[in-house]
Amino acid sequence: MKKYVYTVKGLSSPEKIEAAVRAVEAVLPDVTDIECSAESSKLTFSAKFKNTEQSDAEQRLIGALAVSELELILPEGVNTYSYVGDKPKRVRSMPLAVAVSLIAAFVALSVLFTFAACGFYSIGTNGGNLGNINGGSGETTPEYISDLVALDEIFRMYSYEGVDEEAMRAAILKAYVEATGDRYAEYMTAEEYQSYLDDNAGDFVGVGVSVAYTEIEINGYSYNVLQIISVFADSPALEGGVQVGDCIMYTGVGEERELVHTLGYTEAISRIRGESGTVAEFTVFRPDKSEATGYKEIEFSIERRAVTSQSVTYRVSETNSKVGIVGVTGFDMTTAPQFTEAVDSLKTLGCEYFVFDMRNNPGGALNSIQAVLSYFLDKGDLIVSTEYSDGSINKYFVKEVKYGKGYEGYNVSKADIGKYKDLNMIVLTNENTASAAELFTATMRDYGLAKIVGTKTYGKGCMQNIVDLSRYGLEGALRVTSAMYFSKSHTVYHDIGIVPDCEIALSEEAMEYNFFLMPEHLDNQLQKAIEIVTQK
Repeated sequence: MKKYVYTVKGLSSPEKIEAAVRAVEAVLPDVTDIECSAESSKLTFSAKFKNTEQSDAEQRLIGALAVSELELILPEGVNTYSYVGDKPKRVRSMPLAVAVSLIAAFVALSVLFTFAACGFYSIGTNGGNLGNINGGSGETTPEYISDLVALDEIFRMYSYEGVDEEAMRAAILKAYVEATGDRYAEYMTAEEYQSYLDDNAGDFVGVGVSVAYTEIEINGYSYNVLQIISVFADSPALEGGVQVGDCIMYTGVGEERELVHTLGYTEAISRIRGESGTVAEFTVFRPDKSEATGYKEIEFSIERRAVTSQSVTYRVSETNSKVGIVGVTGFDMTTAPQFTEAVDSLKTLGCEYFVFDMRNNPGGALNSIQAVLSYFLDKGDLIVSTEYSDGSINKYFVKEVKYGKGYEGYNVSKADIGKYKDLNMIVLTNENTASAAELFTATMRDYGLAKIVGTKTYGKGCMQNIVDLSRYGLEGALRVTSAMYFSKSHTVYHDIGIVPDCEIALSEEAMEYNFFLMPEHLDNQLQKAIEIVTQK
């Protein structure tokens, strides 16, 4: 294959770089060695063209990049295209036909798909021309818009309190999306959208813990707390002595502290997080049978800094030293490299059998699940297909992928492909296993790689796009359902779920514990998985 080099205007952020990479993948499914650099504004990839295919591909790529407000600069001496019959030809002028054809390409192409919590998401659009936001599409204004304007005028006329313009704007947009009936759709404010982007990247500023909002009882009273379920490696929390099982009872210390129970989950979390270099103060109750309350009270003052989330945990089974347990809590940019570290480390420790625990995994990025599944499949194997209301289908196959700077977590090398396909393995699921985690589960079954143990999965087989609204003069982003997705067998599990090969619910004794702190010997689902996989 020949290496092609183009200049792209507008590569101002990691999101723009990923958009450019996904545009190339959408236009050229067989492309390899994709690289994109914001510093040099260069986009390179390897591809093989026949006759006029290169011109046609370049023209479609221009349209695909335009969706993300990126401009492709053709090689020196080639400015644009004209048409001879139905074939594009490189020329130096820009006839009207080209503009029309580019708009058609813009409408047709689908760029940058990702899954996110409990669903497939996309940064960008699904290639639709949304027209003029201010009503320039030529359609009559919907009656409910007129009703809203009239109601607003009446309210302002009679209201003593008046209207908080910013709060009203966000509330109306959220209410509109909710009223559509698309239960996975959401309007995100600018702050919520940035938080989503940060979480998907796997990087954030904080102390470096995962928590569960749960309830504990002290002296006959129940309190909602943030219970620590994991402490990240190389984190301020680990260095400060925070332990799994600690319950954050208060934000703050001393007389300034406030109950998490009173603040609620969202406010309590926001107080633990903050800017790098500042100090997070909180008070934990650590289980301690020597104390009258059953808990020891400990105050922490920990400096916040940038930390990397931990989407994969692993350990050698306490009940069988030949079994490695890999827990995946989501699929983001950290997952593939952490997954590799987990499996390779467990193999080094002598593990011969593997349990991949997808319980309570709500999903994540398509790029991430593609990378992880590539470890179990052969080159060219189908990972997922997405199907749209107009009947169009996109298919994603196992292949080598190299992303630009900042997105190395999604890379798939030649050595990565199929490296774990011969493992003795089994998959654990429950009713909260959803979206990308269901795709992992379904794919392992479709290719005969692993049995499934646990309870029926959530049942989410539809995909959402996330549209950055700034290009339309609005703040924030819109998440909207755009397609259905299917694994290799094309089995429909949307609103149905995946039924395990061995159905087993958690015992009542096990359910008395926080899931993430449950003793292994009481986890009857895990014990059944270990029993089955070691019998192979």
